[in-house]
Amino acid sequence: MGADLKNVIVFALGGVRHAAELRWVREVVTLGFVTEIPTAPPGLTGAFNLRGNLIPVLDTGVLVGGRPGPAPRQGDGALLVEFDGVAAALRVDKVDEVATLQQTADGRAVIDSRGRTVPLVDPSAVVRRAIADSLAVRGEGDGDAASELTADSLRPTRDPTTGAKAPPGFDGDTTLG
Repeated sequence: MGADLKNVIVFALGGVRHAAELRWVREVVTLGFVTEIPTAPPGLTGAFNLRGNLIPVLDTGVLVGGRPGPAPRQGDGALLVEFDGVAAALRVDKVDEVATLQQTADGRAVIDSRGRTVPLVDPSAVVRRAIADSLAVRGEGDGDAASELTADSLRPTRDPTTGAKAPPGFDGDTTLG
């Protein structure tokens, strides 16, 4: 039996190509002015305003076990990802392609259009790690910090598509149906 096909976005980060499943990626964005957060853990490099929502910017390099990347700047590219109603921007150097690619037998990578192995990054794990690190810096949590964070406390207050104030109970989903 062959390996599964995955709908992915392939991006470069620190000279290394990675892929992420499209199910986690809401859109590719250009960062606005990024405000540094002085007491933030190493993986949280700042925040920016996207259509009225304050979006945390994560240092993707640190969170995937690599070296810290350069400080994010206005105009940098990022993947806007969402996990359990929590949105975050993962700064990337560039987006290479969006494609349906074959997953390797071990499930840790995909094979790109040129036959090269590209490691898969799980944005949900990246966001969970950033949340856990943030709570640990604040002295909260017991090692499973991500499970203690309620999604309701981080839901958007504005519709990310229109920028309009969100009604009570809005979960950030702008799809119909």
